[in-house]
Amino acid sequence: MMKKTNENKIGDFYWAYADILRGIGINESMYDQRIMAFMALKLLVDNELVSFNFDYKKNFGLPKQTFLIYKGTDTKETLINIINGIKQLGSSKLQYFIQDKNYNIDGEDENILYYINHKKTFPLISYIEELENSYLEMVLDIYIQKANFKDYPKEEYKNLYETTISRMKKLSGDLTGQHFTQKSIIHLMCEYAVEDLKKSKSDILAIYDPACGTGSMLMESAYYFDKKINYTEKGNKRKKLKNITVYGQEMHGQTWLLCKIFLEISQIQNTIAHGNTLTNPAFDKINGDNSFDFIIANPPFGVDWKHDYDKVIANMKKEQNSNFFVIKDNNKIITPKKSDGQFLFMQHIINLLQVSKKHGKDAKAVVISSTGLITSGKETSAEGIIRKKIFQDGWVDTLLEQPKAMFTNTDISTLLWFLDNKQTKQNQVYLIKTDNSYINNHFKSKELKVLYTTARVKKDKQKNSYSDKNIVTIAKLLQNKQEFPLFSKWLQFDEKYTINFENELHYDIDTSSIVQDTFNIEESYQALCLALMFSDEINNKYSNFKETIDKLSSYIDGGFVDEFYEDYVNIYQKVCQMMQKNQKDINKKFQDMIIAQKQKEFENIDKTFKEIEHINTKVKISLEIV
Repeated sequence: MMKKTNENKIGDFYWAYADILRGIGINESMYDQRIMAFMALKLLVDNELVSFNFDYKKNFGLPKQTFLIYKGTDTKETLINIINGIKQLGSSKLQYFIQDKNYNIDGEDENILYYINHKKTFPLISYIEELENSYLEMVLDIYIQKANFKDYPKEEYKNLYETTISRMKKLSGDLTGQHFTQKSIIHLMCEYAVEDLKKSKSDILAIYDPACGTGSMLMESAYYFDKKINYTEKGNKRKKLKNITVYGQEMHGQTWLLCKIFLEISQIQNTIAHGNTLTNPAFDKINGDNSFDFIIANPPFGVDWKHDYDKVIANMKKEQNSNFFVIKDNNKIITPKKSDGQFLFMQHIINLLQVSKKHGKDAKAVVISSTGLITSGKETSAEGIIRKKIFQDGWVDTLLEQPKAMFTNTDISTLLWFLDNKQTKQNQVYLIKTDNSYINNHFKSKELKVLYTTARVKKDKQKNSYSDKNIVTIAKLLQNKQEFPLFSKWLQFDEKYTINFENELHYDIDTSSIVQDTFNIEESYQALCLALMFSDEINNKYSNFKETIDKLSSYIDGGFVDEFYEDYVNIYQKVCQMMQKNQKDINKKFQDMIIAQKQKEFENIDKTFKEIEHINTKVKISLEIV
């Protein structure tokens, strides 16, 4: 049984190495580069992907004759020699560390080990040289004792970079960062494509992420598709397996290298290109002539691309041969505003959907974006024209508005764009709103989450996630396109191509059939006054007086309905079951349940007011002033 490494113990090496860096005068903002450089090397060491280790007291784990080749005058010189010769020290366990050098940084070498020490990844030798020999030995001891990745679960490697970065940013006071995508969002995105991928005639399933970072989404999607496609629900491996291959592109050298390392450790077949997807996209087609099977992406929000403008325009001018879905207005190429490149990534992805369609292959994509992509810009603006073309051509199957607080460093609401190259619905889109304000209008202090849940482990601003049951329910909505105005509807576009989810899925139920105006509020306040002045005396005669007054108070301050929280939980559980079964007339059934519930609440409070009326009638108060 695999032993799970304690995350807190793993975290200890951050602080221990940071203490040394502080002692030699390194600025705190530069700690993370050094800590991750040694971490990257230690990941290879502990997973036996190189034939040496950090144990400098025992010849770095090398056979004696091999050690003599690299031996220097001290530990520092020896380690530098080993790093310089690391390409010759790769182990036989390496599977995907050789790839076409054109995908690698500056096309310098096909071997990823070459980039362990590189100016565009980690200048590891410089980090070694800045340490005195005794300090270097202390750093190596820290990583031996406090950063043991031997038994670290492979499925957790995708979180290691995020954990390292967040700790280091807190240390330096810089809390800005990337929008790391939690596992449950990735599962929901993948579930959209599972049934199509099961039916695919290809033995190879190719997944692509144009802004892949350290490969978190690629790793998790590969695990998810493998489980859902290559295994039965009972966990038995199918006779005919599909080989899952992932492709990605990343412009930052350090994260590109870590992505290659994490995927190698996870034994996921991969090709990861270094470079800017917008100016130099590495993949015209994936998986040969058949192109890709699924694209998953969380492009950066609000990133300025004005410096790339000339290259992007030059690419778009290729039109049919462009790497973008080219949009024109009056024969002029339309580009999104230069302060935000999200739509450029979308246009790149749609172009790949187009390519696959030309080859007769169904393909899907799911992209995360800010809500600004559907709300900003007038209809005549660049964003408005791009939106109009994308929706008119039917590329967007579904738009889903996520709840807030789904990411570690931002609590804004976000969108999932479910794209499909079948283009079955032009000029309309199916909407899903996971968090309708109507649901919690019932309560004063309670909160009910229906299509999402509270995160089991909260990280900074990330408070919410999707449970497996949530994903099943949403997946059924995606599949059946059921209209239930509380959560989902079809939207037909007319002149406007902006969407306000709150307006489109504003929900209310007419409960006027329930009589609610028979309560005598004057008597209520009289009873409250009596309670304040003579509660002990009245309670002696009417044993339920205090309970009645508490109910009355909760009615007046609006907290009365909180007592019925579990009733509403049951109602919404039934609603989810109905959505999963694609039952008809779900909206009417839901309204009937809500009206019945409101009737129950009315009867309960009516009983309370009758008790108040009875008390007011029977209690005689006599005040005598002497």
